[in-house]
Amino acid sequence: MNWKYLNPKFEYEESFNDMSWPWVGHRYFAYDLIRNIKPKRVVELGTHRGTSLFSFCQAVKDEKIDTELCAVDTWQGDEHAGFYGDEIYGEVNDVIKKYYNSLNVRLIRKTFDEALSDFEDKSIDILHIDGLHTYEAVRHDFETWFPKLKDDGIVFFHDIVVTRDDFGVFKFWKELKDNFETMEFRHSYGLGVLFNNKENEVMNLRNDLELHYSYLLEDIENGKIGELQQNLVIKNMEIKEKNTEIEEKNEEIKEKNTEIELIKSSSFWKMRNFYLKIKHYFIFIFLNPRKFFKKYLKI
Repeated sequence: MNWKYLNPKFEYEESFNDMSWPWVGHRYFAYDLIRNIKPKRVVELGTHRGTSLFSFCQAVKDEKIDTELCAVDTWQGDEHAGFYGDEIYGEVNDVIKKYYNSLNVRLIRKTFDEALSDFEDKSIDILHIDGLHTYEAVRHDFETWFPKLKDDGIVFFHDIVVTRDDFGVFKFWKELKDNFETMEFRHSYGLGVLFNNKENEVMNLRNDLELHYSYLLEDIENGKIGELQQNLVIKNMEIKEKNTEIEEKNEEIKEKNTEIELIKSSSFWKMRNFYLKIKHYFIFIFLNPRKFFKKYLKI
């Protein structure tokens, strides 16, 4: 198989930054996989804020392929992702309308079990399982949805390296590896990739793909850090220039104040003040002679 490594621009990033979100490290692999194998139907169980879904969408849009993209989620949350209201569903829906409205995208607001009847057996090319992450839940999701997978289908499992609390995907993933051909990426909480057909051509590239996308994330993260550092240097230079301008203005003000003090202490300034007082005095007499004579001369 002649695998193409691509360098996509994810349009949804114009609306929000998801660089700190759990799935973001796998979107380049997901994007390239879609464009290389050109699936007819992709179904994901658990979408939340949409990083994985938008990655699939971008690939379908760029490759101009007729792929059905189905996201199954109640958009109410769970004990692992947290619970939330309709605002998350609204955000996902808005991104789809803004950037991927021309695609065949279905947002299915159902539980995973309720959505089973929406799909016929052996109809899914790529199945992404990213719901509740207990051992029992992920095993149930796999066993109930596996009949929907095509004979040459592929399954994604997220969080295969998380061992804290009651996360159990890593346990189930170990069991699956004994019975299926798999490859895995251990960054970004881990992504397991299971192949229903042991002869899948992508498996021949397993070592290269695992290495490439793991190091690609490091390059991306380093690039982001470098970009942030460069921006910080520029901002510091701008601040330094502004501080220099302020210091120059303060010096000018100081010089003006010094000049004013010198003028005030000069003989000229004293004579001027004396003159102004005399002038004010005579003006008062001229304008108010009666008051002046009455007050000062007792007339």
